[in-house]
Amino acid sequence: MRIDIEQLIDEAPLGALHGRVLLLCALAAFLDGLDISAMASATPSVAAEWHVAPGALTWIATAALIGIALSALFVSPLGDYFGRRAVLLGSFALVGVSTLMAATTSASHPSAAWSALSFSSLLGPHLVSQGGNQLLVWRLLTGLGLGASLPNALALGAEYSPKRSRTALVALLACAISLGSATSGQLAPTLIHWGGWRAIFVAGGSIALLAWVPLLALPESPRFLILRGVEPKKIGSLLQKLGGGYRYSAEDRFTLTDPVSRRVPVGQLLTGRLLPATLLLWVVFFVNLSLLYVFSQWLPTLLNQAGLPLARALRTATLFQLGGVAGGFVLAALMKRWGPFVLLIVSYTLACIALLALSLHLTGLLLVSLAVLITGNGINGAQVGLNAVSATLYPTAARASGVGWALGIGRFGAIVATFLAGTLLYKGSSSEHVFWLTALPTFGCALCVALLRAAVARSAPTPVASATTSP
Repeated sequence: MRIDIEQLIDEAPLGALHGRVLLLCALAAFLDGLDISAMASATPSVAAEWHVAPGALTWIATAALIGIALSALFVSPLGDYFGRRAVLLGSFALVGVSTLMAATTSASHPSAAWSALSFSSLLGPHLVSQGGNQLLVWRLLTGLGLGASLPNALALGAEYSPKRSRTALVALLACAISLGSATSGQLAPTLIHWGGWRAIFVAGGSIALLAWVPLLALPESPRFLILRGVEPKKIGSLLQKLGGGYRYSAEDRFTLTDPVSRRVPVGQLLTGRLLPATLLLWVVFFVNLSLLYVFSQWLPTLLNQAGLPLARALRTATLFQLGGVAGGFVLAALMKRWGPFVLLIVSYTLACIALLALSLHLTGLLLVSLAVLITGNGINGAQVGLNAVSATLYPTAARASGVGWALGIGRFGAIVATFLAGTLLYKGSSSEHVFWLTALPTFGCALCVALLRAAVARSAPTPVASATTSP
């Protein structure tokens, strides 16, 4: 008997297997946020120990983003060939080891092995320590791991979610990224007090390696198993755990609603009805992730330079991430009724207003905190919605590639923007000037989302289009 696996998954009630998959994928997303914020929290202390301006650490701060972008484009699509689970486990092993090794960095006494990997010409004349070279390489390797883990976690979560609630569930899953970043910022002052900035990397690496054990409980995507021709008995046994009363029979044969294309997965993103939506999605990801990583990396430094003590600046900066968590939950709750696009446009507009307020040199801690919270809601929270859009726009055969390429394109923007912001700070630009410069592209995101909404509507039928028009 032929069974449509898409229909089976869509009709199954949410149960224990769904909870296990979504919780473990959320754990992967949490660790992504925890680790990517580690360098942002450590930057002021590293600069103080090495007697350099924070802007002189720009290449080190950008190294993880370079690794993430390259990995998202060229490693994460391997999940469409070797499986989401295998790529996810391999990438987190790399994240844990490289993060721990970052804590071994010393500002002096370079070894002969590291002398062959000299990045001094890139790091600038004020940071010629071999320790800078070591930290750059470890952050680059960490980025390579992170860039493969998040797209496959989002793809796996989407493929286990029923269509009726897929967009909202992936949005909730993506909230864990902001929660991880906020946790990193809240823990950073205490960790620095106990063991200096290296304690941040010890904690992050240890947590990533410990999390590798529960991640072993992740099952593979049943859609992927069908595409790879795995024996029906194994697929049927997995589908029985979804609930809904299905019981496997030896006569069962499984099919997919999505047509299986012979094209390379990345090629499918740029053909037919997906072309305009993909290009606009890449533009919004490029701009939004540029803004997100500028603030994720430099906001503690910006607030510190604006007059807040370091511990207060680190904790106030976490409001950007907490605003993202709150915005992500609001988006997930309202997405089924309003669709992601209207909510994104409103979020970006409010964030633009908050950034303009920060550029006026607010002096009250309460007002600064409120502006940072609204900015996080609009930019960080918006990324939750964008992740959900990318994870539901594409067919199974190209889903990990679609999410990976959107994140990869966006993170190239993050590289450029993070480097430019660091250069501005190194050249002496004020924090108010940086806030004003970021308000303009934030409003541009609102306009791009309006165009993306129109492109998705014209490319119907797609899951995202359905979410947009749901009553």
